[in-house]
Amino acid sequence: MLRAQSFVLDGEACYVNPSTGKIEFTPCQRRCATQDVGAQMFLRQKYPLKFMAFDILMLNGEWLVDRRFLERKQILWQLLGRPSTVTLQYVPHRFDLRDFFEEVKARGDEGLILKRVDSRYRFGERSYDWLKVKNWKEEVCRVVGYTPGKNARAPFFGALVLATEDGRFRGCVGSGFSDWELRKLKDMFTSAKKVQPPFSIGEPYTAVDVDLKVLVQYYKATQDGVLRFPVFKGIIS
Repeated sequence: MLRAQSFVLDGEACYVNPSTGKIEFTPCQRRCATQDVGAQMFLRQKYPLKFMAFDILMLNGEWLVDRRFLERKQILWQLLGRPSTVTLQYVPHRFDLRDFFEEVKARGDEGLILKRVDSRYRFGERSYDWLKVKNWKEEVCRVVGYTPGKNARAPFFGALVLATEDGRFRGCVGSGFSDWELRKLKDMFTSAKKVQPPFSIGEPYTAVDVDLKVLVQYYKATQDGVLRFPVFKGIIS
């Protein structure tokens, strides 16, 4: 096990739900969203964070960024040792990518980062040495309204307001539409009956009574059930 006077790591501060063992983003957002010192102390106790370390950039004043990825991982492992501390955790790598991705999908995790074993560390550069493979999901949602369009979308609409079958807010989707789909949906909204909004979404929208379901691709859902990075895939009915 290495002993270091100083080091620089690459990783991510995460909240791991102790009851599920899954990483959740909403608690991190809540900790970052307040400037109130009392609230910060409360949230720090309620949502303790772990630093998930997956790379090392410097050790004892020596830059390691030009070394091979696997060599940096070996140094990181020697530095952190086993077991990892409560707040600083080593993130292992795997080579059985097909099986690993199936596990990721089964757990509902976000995806994988693929890295060339001989790659150097690149600061802020896009490179084929590191590729993100996202675990995209799909869901059929009810359309209960639409937000106003802006600029080139002004004649149509901004986003569709989505809900589950039992009426819970599922988010808004504003990308993925073809020109034909924009026109078709706008025609449906023009002839649809306007109703009272079933819920608030934090911005103005027009609620409509329309028998419309759409297929939406998304990355993940928040704790409140709102879809993250939704993309319109098609009209179901």
